Amino acid sequence: MEYKKGRLSDHYLELIKLYNYITEILPSLQLPLCSLHLGDFFVFEIPNTSASLKEVEDKLDSLICAYVAAYWWYWGEQRNLVLGDRTTGYIVIPKEI
Repeated sequence: MEYKKGRLSDHYLELIKLYNYITEILPSLQLPLCSLHLGDFFVFEIPNTSASLKEVEDKLDSLICAYVAAYWWYWGEQRNLVLGDRTTGYIVIPKEI
C-alpha cells in the first residue's frame, strides 16, 4: 500500500484500503486486534484534502503499531522476526498474519 506517496487521489484510495484492512481483517486473525468492533469504534471519514490526510495516516499507523506490539507480546520470537539490535535500533516484523 502506498498511502504516503503519490497523487492525492491515489493517496486517498490507499488510506481507504488500509482502514478497511484494519477494521475488517485484523479483528478476524488468530490474535484479534481487539474484541471491539473496530468499524463501530474507530469510524471517521477519510478526507480528500492533503492537509487532513496526515492526521488520518497517523491514526491508522498507530493501530498497526499497536497490533504489532500485541502480536509480539503474545507470540514473542516464535512468530516474529527482530531485525537490528538494542544498540542501533530494531524493528519487529510478524512472520505470520
